[in-house]
This record gives sequence, C-alpha cells and structure tokens, in this order.
Amino acid sequence: MKNKKALRSTLIAAGTAMAASLIAGPTMAELNQECLFTGEIVQKQADTPLQIRFTGINDGESARCRAKRRGARSKVQFKASAEIQSLPEGSEVLYRYQELKDGDNTWELLSARTPI
Repeated sequence: MKNKKALRSTLIAAGTAMAASLIAGPTMAELNQECLFTGEIVQKQADTPLQIRFTGINDGESARCRAKRRGARSKVQFKASAEIQSLPEGSEVLYRYQELKDGDNTWELLSARTPI
C-alpha cells in the first residue's frame, strides 16, 4: 500500500514538473536574443534627444546577446520612458533588450542610479 502511494506521488510530481516545462518552453523559444546594457546618461538638454553611452553589454538570462559582436561605434535608438527622462546627466542605467523571433523588440529599464 505504501509503495502505491509513493509511486503515485512521484508520478504526480513528475507530471507537474513536465507540465510546467511545457508551459515555459514556448515562451523561451520565441526569444531571439536578450541583452543587458549598462550605460550612463551623457547629454541632457531640453532641445536635444537624451543620449546614453552604453559601456557594457552582457547576455541575458533567457537568451544570448548578438549585439556584443557589432562593434564599439554602433548606435541604437529607442523611446525612453518618462522615468529616465527625469534623471540627471551622469546617471547610471541598466536596460534589458529583448528581441523576439517575429521581429518585435522591447527595452526595459531595470535600474537607475543618480550620481553622488
């Protein structure tokens, strides 16, 4: 009787783990690349666009980053949130960039630190 209960609970746990991996699998498969960009706000003037000098690029947790191979003088453009627009020059930022296989991409501000 104990063996049947143990076998049943093991099968239930295994089934639950397999179901969770099937649910998480397709969302990760849609991700083409994920990059973590660290940088600093270098220009903050009312009549010019906000500029950030990215000083580091790392792979994300869910996918590799191909932007690391593009070269030192590459430029990227994206619409900055109101939150970052209010930061002073010299603030350090950390962004997550995700590109899906269908071509859509997102930029997410993960952290921002103002200069001392």
